[in-house]
Amino acid sequence: MTAAIEHISYFGEPAVKVTTEKLEGIVVPGWGSNLIGLTWRPTGTALLRSPASAEAYHARTTLHGIPVLFPPSRIEGGAFTFRGREYRFPVDPARGYHIHGVLMRTAWKLSAAETSDDGTAWVETTVVSEETPAVFEALPHRFTVRHGFRFAADSVELRFTLESRDEAAMPWGLGYHTTFVLPLGNPEGDLSKCTLRLRAEKTWELNDRLLPTGALLDNPLRGALAEGLPLDRVEFDDCFQASPDAPVEATLEDRGAGLSIRYEADKTFTQWVLYNGKGKPDRGFFCPEPLTWVPNAPNVDAPAALTGLQALEPGATAEAVTRLTIKAL
Repeated sequence: MTAAIEHISYFGEPAVKVTTEKLEGIVVPGWGSNLIGLTWRPTGTALLRSPASAEAYHARTTLHGIPVLFPPSRIEGGAFTFRGREYRFPVDPARGYHIHGVLMRTAWKLSAAETSDDGTAWVETTVVSEETPAVFEALPHRFTVRHGFRFAADSVELRFTLESRDEAAMPWGLGYHTTFVLPLGNPEGDLSKCTLRLRAEKTWELNDRLLPTGALLDNPLRGALAEGLPLDRVEFDDCFQASPDAPVEATLEDRGAGLSIRYEADKTFTQWVLYNGKGKPDRGFFCPEPLTWVPNAPNVDAPAALTGLQALEPGATAEAVTRLTIKAL
C-alpha cells in the first residue's frame, strides 16, 4: 500500500499521523518533535509508550515516545567550558544538575509532511536557535536543527541534521530517550519472554549521582547481552560504550508478542544508556537510549574520542541517523 498522512489533533496539539503497510506513527511537533506513538498494524500492538492525556505527558515527558535529548543526559551543575567559553543550562534544584537538554520541551515547526510513490512518507520539523529563547540562552550560537522521519512499510528512520550559521564552534551531543512498552503492547504481560541483544564490552563507572567518574570498566553483562539478555530480572540505569568494531545496534525481542525491534544507529552514536525504572513503581517500559556523548561528557576527565564530545565548526553541518525496524517472529 502507499503511505498516507493525516493532520490530526493529539490531546489538543497539532500532530501528523502516518500510516504505512505495517506501521502507524504519530509525530507531535509542538511536543519536542516527539514520535509519540508507533503501532504494529497487523496485530494492533503499541510499541512506544504513549500518554493517556496531555497532563500525563507533561508530568513524565521523558517516558513517552522518543524525546529528543540535545544535549543528552546529565550535566553537572548545568555548566561546562568549551574552547574557553562557558555554557550554562537550567538546573534541577533537587538534583543539582541539568538533564536532557533544551529541545525536548521546545515547540518545533512542521516543515514537511509528504508521501512518495515508493510507499514511504517523510515528516520534518525545524528549530531555529535564535528564534527560540530557551535554546539560544543555553547554546548562544546561530544554528538550525532539522528532524526528519522516514516511514516505510516496517521501519521508521530518524534523521537529525544540525546546520551551523555561526562564526564560532559549538559543542553538541544528541540522544533519544526511546521508551518502549514492555512487554510490547502489554505492560502487564510476561516479561520473561523479552530479551535484549547489544554489543557493549565496556561500561562507565558512575558515582552515586549517576555521573561518570571517567573510568571505563569491563561490562559484566557483555556475554549475556551479546547472546540475548532476559529482561525480567534486571534493573538498569547504566551507560555502556558501544563496541567500536561492531554495528551500533540493539535488538529487543518479545516472544509473547511475536515481534522483534532492531534499533540501529550510525557511528555518530558511541554510547547506550539502558533504563527501565530501576525498581520504581511505574514499570512496564524499557528505554534503550542511543547517545552521541556520555552523560556529563564536557566535564568528564577522559578523551573526547571516548566521551563522544564533538564540535560543530562554523558553517558546518552534522547529521545523526537512527532506525527502528520491526519484524514478526
